[in-house]
Amino acid sequence: MQLHRALAPLSIACLLAVQAHAAPTISAASGTFADGSSITVTGSAFGTKPTGGPLVWDTFEKGTVGNKVLTSPAIVGQWQQGAGYDNGAYSNAVAHAGKQSVKMSTAGGLYDLSLAQNGQFSVVYMDWWVYINYYDTITRNFKPWRLYGDNDTMQANSVIMCDSSGMSIQNESSGGGFWWDSMSYAKDQWQHYQVMLKESSSSGSADGVVMEYINGQLVSSHTGVVTRTTSNHWDQIRIGHYWASDGVPGCAANSGADIYLDSVYVDTTWARVEIGNAATYSGSTVREVQVPTSWSAGSIQFTVNQGSFAAGSTAYLYITDSSGNVNAAGLPIKIGGTASTGSTGGTTTTSTTPDPPSNVSVN
Repeated sequence: MQLHRALAPLSIACLLAVQAHAAPTISAASGTFADGSSITVTGSAFGTKPTGGPLVWDTFEKGTVGNKVLTSPAIVGQWQQGAGYDNGAYSNAVAHAGKQSVKMSTAGGLYDLSLAQNGQFSVVYMDWWVYINYYDTITRNFKPWRLYGDNDTMQANSVIMCDSSGMSIQNESSGGGFWWDSMSYAKDQWQHYQVMLKESSSSGSADGVVMEYINGQLVSSHTGVVTRTTSNHWDQIRIGHYWASDGVPGCAANSGADIYLDSVYVDTTWARVEIGNAATYSGSTVREVQVPTSWSAGSIQFTVNQGSFAAGSTAYLYITDSSGNVNAAGLPIKIGGTASTGSTGGTTTTSTTPDPPSNVSVN
């Protein structure tokens, strides 16, 4: 049975213990919006980001086709060891943007398929594109990502099954929660994942957060979660990650799949820059994360990631602060065009007053 249910947006109104704050305001942007170019954005309420760049960012264009990714340097940062890290290889079979991606295959009965990061994570933002070519039917258990901690007693992951899907949080005391939701995937189509997590502020505190977007739609959103019952942190990030080929009652066995990942971005803050395909953030069904190099409350510099946007097309610029607040109305820019104060002809406007904040921050 194939699962292709619609991804219904969830209302942020369901979030618990929230307080509205002013969203970032973008006043102007200067530079050329072409892949690899540098842009400077000015405005207010951008918040703080301790490190300008992300923890890791990779489009896999620098690797040699057929070689394993393993612990290779990314464009920013470097990949690390972890369960399934020895599976992925650079591929030119399909790509979300550019000419290459990373291919992970279950051939030979493999099931761990991961790009890995290790460390100490209290806040996580993950952003990537995935393309699934399953050989005959979908699996009983596909986990597109998972976090571990405390010798794997702590876990966080989403799971898509042959007839349902859900979000799971497990702490060291086997608590946390599981929530059914509306995740799905289709064969041979690129999908965009955005995952935001915050651990409990202290042992046993019911203030952890997990949210997941697929193709710009909020498909899972949970606050008030106890993610840990000790002073431990998540210490492993796995993107890929798990594909089961065996069958269970209600879900037939399958022959496996090839899973491709592209434009993978991981950071330890929710603060980020994106371009979208609609004049509002909530209406953007295509979002491409940008790569910041410096960040202050009133100015951000970033490197353009054109992604799937064609030259000459219009996109809209969005900035999200570390609490999750985003300018509701995007600043219009033209891909390949020069943006500067006072510019005209379809390039960035000099000033934008956003709609009242539609997002909230989580305390």
